[in-house]
Amino acid sequence: MTDDDDELLDLLRAAAERIDPPPSTVVEVGRAALSTRRIDEELAALIADSDLVPAGVVRDGAGDEPRLLVFETAGVTLEVHVEPDGGQLVLRGLVAGASGSVVIEAASGLRSAPIDAGGWFTVVGLVDGSARFRLRGDDGTPIVTSWVLI
Repeated sequence: MTDDDDELLDLLRAAAERIDPPPSTVVEVGRAALSTRRIDEELAALIADSDLVPAGVVRDGAGDEPRLLVFETAGVTLEVHVEPDGGQLVLRGLVAGASGSVVIEAASGLRSAPIDAGGWFTVVGLVDGSARFRLRGDDGTPIVTSWVLI
């Protein structure tokens, strides 16, 4: 490729961005997919999501029901209740096998919440979008969850 080719590609990229930009959710999910987790982190698998109801189960469709997400590793369990609150989200979580704090990487930025002696934490003011959770197991192992849409 020549310098002329690079200039043409830059012009085409700028025109496409102005005329038909990608939806923000596509950009957000793409960034999440391309971000790699650190090699020393253990991935906590999503083992339950109340939004994934079996066929034949009827929900009331009100859209304001709390959502339950459960992540798990061999030594750590993370339960997160996601509740709508006036256009924002409140996350209330319970952690077993970890202490310290939970870091939430979300569309609205990084948030940190201390885990109390009972294993509980609360984060308010999040917005809908992709999120993942980071914490440290009682044995010191860094834990990260997969990305989920909250």
